[in-house]
Amino acid sequence: MESLTLYELNEYIRQVVVLNFGQSMWVTCEISQLNYSRGHRYLELIQKDEQTEDIVARIGAVIWSRDYASLRRKHREALDLVLADANEVRLMVSVDFHARYGLKLMIKDVDLNYTMGQFAERRLQIIKRLEAEELLDVNGMLPFPSAFQRIAVISSESAAGFADFRAHLAENEYGYDYRIHLFPAAMQGKQVVPEVLTQLAIIKKRRKEFDAVIIIRGGGSKIDLSDFDSYELGKMIATYPLPVFTGIGHEIDESVVDMVSAKSFKTPTAVAGFLVRHNMEAEQQIMMLEDYLVTLAQNILAAKKTELDNFSKFIPILASNVTHRAEVHLEQLALSLKRLFAQAVKNNENRLDHLVALIQTTRPENILRKGYSITYQDKKPVLGTKSLKVGDEVETHVKNGKFHSKISKILQ
Repeated sequence: MESLTLYELNEYIRQVVVLNFGQSMWVTCEISQLNYSRGHRYLELIQKDEQTEDIVARIGAVIWSRDYASLRRKHREALDLVLADANEVRLMVSVDFHARYGLKLMIKDVDLNYTMGQFAERRLQIIKRLEAEELLDVNGMLPFPSAFQRIAVISSESAAGFADFRAHLAENEYGYDYRIHLFPAAMQGKQVVPEVLTQLAIIKKRRKEFDAVIIIRGGGSKIDLSDFDSYELGKMIATYPLPVFTGIGHEIDESVVDMVSAKSFKTPTAVAGFLVRHNMEAEQQIMMLEDYLVTLAQNILAAKKTELDNFSKFIPILASNVTHRAEVHLEQLALSLKRLFAQAVKNNENRLDHLVALIQTTRPENILRKGYSITYQDKKPVLGTKSLKVGDEVETHVKNGKFHSKISKILQ
């Protein structure tokens, strides 16, 4: 039985491939892995089962450096956003089989609209999930400080948008002072989500040092916004303890991060303009309040002055009335005292007469006239029998004289 060498077999396969796949074709798949070497892009393409997510097909692909340069001129920065791990893509490929390197797909073009459709579908699902969890408007309900001064900025340090933002604040016509602290993070590519999440977590721990968080980047294409269509970023911002403002937008489109933030703006300078206007309005309110307080104080002082002037006019009249009432009161008091004194003298005279009469009735001679007698012993009145004994001599006084007696018997 005739046998083939491996090379001969592979050459036969190559001829079959060339014969059956002579033209390029569009293929939909997922990028599982992307590597770079000497300007070439090497991709591993897969297809998953829609139900089980198991990989049902796998093949290697390549974009040669000359083809990549051509595609980069055609699609610009959007090409690198689409050619990223885990993205669903639609690729124009030609099938190539090499006797030494085996089967490989040669990528000739990329359908950006297909991937954008996948991004849009993913974005819609994220928005529905955040809406179901009632998170879309939470950050926007946070109260703003009366004035913004301490600003935490998440951006790329070299981004033109950050420089514009900082310059706009520094050159504001009102001379407001803003303290800006940059927390650098990638603003494009697969590092956007993890780096922005990391910086948000750091700022959250230092939240008392800041009035707001600003996420800004420079210009970019519509597809650039897909980096900010992240459920993790959306939830973090929605539940953040500080107001979050974004300047990452596109003139027409809006990212998930824009939707959950307190306010979103199309450009970094628009964010800066809002901060300046907010502080200007706060200053105007303070000035209006100051004018109101000054006017109120002036009105109160004027009213009190008028009241004092009116009162000063009545002081002489009031003093005269008070003096007259005092004089009348003193006269009445003098009359009352005179009457009271006369009455007191009369009452005392009557009391004295009564006492004199009472004293007269108690004199010994008056008592004797009434038939009473007084007995003395050694010139002292005898008050009771206890001081007497048989044989004592006593002297008894009666109305018309006195007589002596000798005690012969004491009766108890």
